[in-house]
Amino acid sequence: MRCYGYDETGREVIEPEAAVIRDVVKRVLDGESMRSTVADLRAREIMTSAGRPWTQQSLSRLLRNPRLAGLRTYHGEVVGKGQWAPIIDEATHKRLLDLLDAPERKQPHATNQRKYLLSGGFLVCGFPLEDEGNGTHRCGKPLYTQPSNSGKRGYVCRAGSPSYGCGRIRIAAESLEEEVAARALARLASPKVRARLERAVGSVMKGEETMQEVLQAIEDRLVEAGQAYAKREISLVTLTAIEAEAKREQKAVREWIAQAQRLRAVPAMTPEGLAEWWVDALLERRRELLALVLDRIIVKPATRAGQVQLDVDRLEFVWK
Repeated sequence: MRCYGYDETGREVIEPEAAVIRDVVKRVLDGESMRSTVADLRAREIMTSAGRPWTQQSLSRLLRNPRLAGLRTYHGEVVGKGQWAPIIDEATHKRLLDLLDAPERKQPHATNQRKYLLSGGFLVCGFPLEDEGNGTHRCGKPLYTQPSNSGKRGYVCRAGSPSYGCGRIRIAAESLEEEVAARALARLASPKVRARLERAVGSVMKGEETMQEVLQAIEDRLVEAGQAYAKREISLVTLTAIEAEAKREQKAVREWIAQAQRLRAVPAMTPEGLAEWWVDALLERRRELLALVLDRIIVKPATRAGQVQLDVDRLEFVWK
């Protein structure tokens, strides 16, 4: 994918996009928040190089990109000046990095430890939205974790960053997680699913060593490409294409290995064994077990107003 501000070769500046970058850089350095800047870009219908609306994450990645300052990188490290015109100067690039990496911009209590069983993509917003042709489609954005004003855990469709969804769906976490766990454990304990997972475990034991070899082969290919580029045997465009394809392959292989590790950790596949394991298991282990059988849950609007108990009719399970 091309860098916003440059053409497909990565060398020619696209001036209208460069003007947007310079304007954004000035506003951010002048103290405007990323949230406000992104909201303005979306309001003006300015899209990324991939034709998608901007998010705080995509804008942050762009502003951190050394290419904007005319700097060449290799495996994420700046290795010198590039042979293309910069959009901003190096001093401005450094000011941006200092600002974006400033400790005060970090959430003081941020943590990578999950506190919600279904965070990270298990839940999808099913609120119906009108199409231009008078039909409807589901919002489809992932639900994010957000406690209520009283502090009760919940999942919501966010109207703002990072998903820019409809903002119309909210569901309490505790009762939902209990329902999902009960259904997932029952599914895992079924003879048909047990047989499928046992076959998968056998396949995993035979295939993981091969997958590690594939990963090493991809790494070797990247090293060879880097050496060829250093000797000017291939162009930057070719190197970039090789690296992009290698990253896609690495992601697929690592996902396979992660699934293999989850399968190896499967507890005793009986209703009693699963229930006993679930009680004492860490949250991440529970999530890994869910990922074996659950693809996603589409959360639709409540069917009854003022419902206190979980309204299971609003849940659409998509199993693997």
